[in-house]
Amino acid sequence: MQIDQKMLNRLLSMNDAQLGEMIQKIASESGIDPAALGLNPDNIQSVRRALGSATEADLDQLNAIYESYRQNRKR
Repeated sequence: MQIDQKMLNRLLSMNDAQLGEMIQKIASESGIDPAALGLNPDNIQSVRRALGSATEADLDQLNAIYESYRQNRKR
């Protein structure tokens, strides 16, 4: 999965409940326990702000980290 600006904009267009569900789904599919994220209505706005301020360089770094994580899980 690659997160680009178009995907990021789609995520940001979701309401808080949808965004939280999507983040939990992505975490679960990545092998991360969604409960460990601790998402709730109080901190979803912080997540939204962080996503909204992401630059192309941030997205590139995120994609590299995610790919490295996936490769290490396969071993």
